[in-house]
Amino acid sequence: MIFSTHLANLLDVPVTNLSWPADDNGTILRRTINYISQKYLANNIPTDNLFVIIGWSSPERNSFWYKDFQLSEPFRVWPQVPHFASKEQEKFWELYVAYLWNAEEYIPRYVLNVLQLQNFCIANNIKWMCFNAFYQTPNESPKGWNDLETKNEIKKLKHRIGDHVYQQSTNPLKRITHNNDYSALWASINPIRFYKKDQPNNTFKSYIEAPKNKIIPHLVGWHPSPKAHEAWAKELARYIKENRLY
Repeated sequence: MIFSTHLANLLDVPVTNLSWPADDNGTILRRTINYISQKYLANNIPTDNLFVIIGWSSPERNSFWYKDFQLSEPFRVWPQVPHFASKEQEKFWELYVAYLWNAEEYIPRYVLNVLQLQNFCIANNIKWMCFNAFYQTPNESPKGWNDLETKNEIKKLKHRIGDHVYQQSTNPLKRITHNNDYSALWASINPIRFYKKDQPNNTFKSYIEAPKNKIIPHLVGWHPSPKAHEAWAKELARYIKENRLY
C-alpha cells in the first residue's frame, strides 16, 4: 500500500487517489482542480468535508501537449532523464534542457502552483495541506537529490528575474524593466498547511532517510519502500492531528 491508503486508515476516512507516477506539478494541480470542479462544484455538492493533500513533485519537471500526425498526448519533460516517444520530442528535450531548464523559470512556476492550490481551496471552503515529495538535482541518482530550500532559491533569483512593464508617466507607451521578487508570494503561503515550510528536512524523502526513523530499506530503486510509505503516513497523521488541519 502507498502512504495515502495508510493515512486514510489512520484518519478513518475514505480516500480518492488521483496520483500518477513521475508526474509534474502543473498536471497534479490541474487534475486536482478539475476533479473537484467536475465532481463537486458543478453538481453543487458541498466541499467542506474534503481534505486535499498534495505531494509536490520536482519543480523543474514540466509538461506540454504534443501533437503530430500520429500522436496527440501529454509530453512530460524530465530534464534529468531522456524520455520521449519520437525524434521530434527528442529534439525538443535537448533544446529544453540546454536553454530553458533554469531556476528563473521553474521556481516562479512552482511558487504559483502552490499559491493556486491554496487560493482554490480557500475560495471553495476546502481543507488542504501539501508537502514536497523530494527535490531533484541534475544528478540522476536519488542519493544526490536534496530538499528544496524555496525561500533561499527565491533570494538567489531576486535580481535576475526581470519583466517589461509600462511606465505610468506622460508617455504611457514607454517601458521600464521591473525585477520580479517572488518572496512575498511565497510568504503568503500558509506555513502550517505546507508541511515544515522553510524548515530543514521537509520532504517525504528526507524524512524516510533520517537515521532516527531507521527505515531499512527506505528506497526501492527510485521509489519509497512499502515500510517508508507506512512510516510517512504515520508522520502525516501526527502532523495533521497536532495542527488540527482536518
